[in-house]
Amino acid sequence: MEIFSIATMHILSTKGIKQNAIAKKLNIGPTTLNNYINGRRQGSEATRRRIADQLGWNYEKLLELGQWILRGNPPENFCPLFVNSTKLELSESMSDATSSSQLSGTKTNRPDYAIPQNTANFISVPKFAAQLPVDQGSFSETDLVESDMMFHKNFLMKYGNPDQMALFEVIGNSMKPFLYNGDVVLVNLSKNNIADIIDGKAYAFRENHTVKVKRLSLQGTTLIVTSENSLLYPPYIVETGNFSMIGEVLWVGHEVN
Repeated sequence: MEIFSIATMHILSTKGIKQNAIAKKLNIGPTTLNNYINGRRQGSEATRRRIADQLGWNYEKLLELGQWILRGNPPENFCPLFVNSTKLELSESMSDATSSSQLSGTKTNRPDYAIPQNTANFISVPKFAAQLPVDQGSFSETDLVESDMMFHKNFLMKYGNPDQMALFEVIGNSMKPFLYNGDVVLVNLSKNNIADIIDGKAYAFRENHTVKVKRLSLQGTTLIVTSENSLLYPPYIVETGNFSMIGEVLWVGHEVN
């Protein structure tokens, strides 16, 4: 993974910046921006500088950050050179505070961009704008990427090809407490055949032109669909002729209230 990609993804993840917002300001497509950030497209230096500018970073300092993250040894007093005067004042104030604390012998918390991280062992997975209903609803086929999340490559490769994995937000409550409305799920899109079903696991699938996320069981040729909230949503049998798989749910993430 390139230094530019390592630094950019680190800033996006730690600051919670949405790629869609940056793409809109740069007047480029979200997928194109995602390809630049993930290193799938090289992009000109001018384009990279524009991306760094939108992140509030000096381009050269951003590359230094990527090198330090890769080595896992960023210096204690590293602060970015921001591109506008307001942020520059903040950066200088932070530098002054760091210098004062070092002179006085007191400890200070390291800024989040100075935490040693080796992202060489991590793979970025795109989060698409399409939502997966857990009850029933339509699934909008789109390549619009909202953001990315990084997973350890050993975790992803344990289940298959990381390029065949994607993140989606789920909507609905029929799978509580396994899935809550607004949760994010990691889906292995390569597991899209009925023969791939492992009894009791959760899958995203289409049924009669609607999309659902449920637990599936295959007993002979009988396909049983089960909700976590089985009192309100009892199990039922689905006709395989009206059924097609999207993928297997591998991981679930949600915010803690």
